[in-house]
Amino acid sequence: MAPAQQLDRPGNGELSGYSYRLLDGWVMPPDITDESFAFSRNLPTRPTDICFVSYPKSGTTWLAYILVLLTGKKKDSLETSYFWPESDRTFQGTAEDLAQLDDPRMFKSHMPYDMTLGNPARSPCRYIYIARNPKDVCTSYYHFERNQPWSGFFDGGWDRWFEMFLNGKVQRGDWFDHVLSWWEKRHQENVMFVKYEDLQKNFDSELRRIADFLLIEVDDAMINEIRDTVSFSNMKTNKFSSLVNRDCHSCFFRKGKVGTWREQFTAKQTELFDSMYRDRMADTGLSFDFD
Repeated sequence: MAPAQQLDRPGNGELSGYSYRLLDGWVMPPDITDESFAFSRNLPTRPTDICFVSYPKSGTTWLAYILVLLTGKKKDSLETSYFWPESDRTFQGTAEDLAQLDDPRMFKSHMPYDMTLGNPARSPCRYIYIARNPKDVCTSYYHFERNQPWSGFFDGGWDRWFEMFLNGKVQRGDWFDHVLSWWEKRHQENVMFVKYEDLQKNFDSELRRIADFLLIEVDDAMINEIRDTVSFSNMKTNKFSSLVNRDCHSCFFRKGKVGTWREQFTAKQTELFDSMYRDRMADTGLSFDFD
């Protein structure tokens, strides 16, 4: 693997003013260092480990809270209930620290399949990937990244962001490549693929499906309690899940609805996006609800 290339706020080029680095050809946040990436990839995993994965702004925090409640691993805050070793900003511990944790250990990743913690092709860990329709992801990600320290305080405007997203030139890279890398592995025994929109529309049945994958027994009372606890309104105001320790916790939760892209996309942008979506998703068997 070639060393990551630091390209923090370059003066020229298509990503000028946006903080990122290149890692194995993928646009990544600057805090994904060679060392943290190698640590994450080579981390010894267990059959009881759970790693939830997504492209950013796809329902990651929602899924994390669900998993914490399902496993009973709730700690002082949602952030301290799991570990995110791929970034030297989010994890400063050692492999020995992680080895001493009780089962099940919970991990987070925003990596494509071939770059995820523990190497899912040979890891006994169970991976749950959540994906969301790309128009809502693009919109939510724009509001998440603009004027924030992790993006180099980028604010090139929506039109510029839209172009960057379509070209895969935002942190975590090309949405299509990222999502399809996991979709293609959905039949792997230790991989589960979940869609954000399905969880919105059919929460109870999707929760049961997740529980079955994790070999956790749930009853109606537990499902009702989890559904109420992880409602969007509760998560946005609940001190446990509101990510108050982050630099800008309020931008983690915007609207939590399907179809908010309509408030952002122009007619021309919708046409361009739809054309690319048809081309890139053709013959994949994967589709999303956009409303």
